[in-house]
Amino acid sequence: MKHLFALILITLFLFNCSSPIDNCGEIDRKYEKNGEYFFALIMHEDKDSNDNSGGGRVYADVLVSKNDYLLKKLGEQYCFED
Repeated sequence: MKHLFALILITLFLFNCSSPIDNCGEIDRKYEKNGEYFFALIMHEDKDSNDNSGGGRVYADVLVSKNDYLLKKLGEQYCFED
């Protein structure tokens, strides 16, 4: 019985660790390049930073489907698997 419980715990741990991580950001720009569609997402924005702190916006460019590209608007949140 102890072995079965340990096996179940290990299995749950492995499946949880291998699941994809979702990242979300605000759509700042939309663009098309070579027939593919992209969002430029603001992943993090340090609003309290000054010019000397090195902070500011962190961007990620994400390849999206044409349907998502047409449906989503600037300023909306978009999540993707990492």
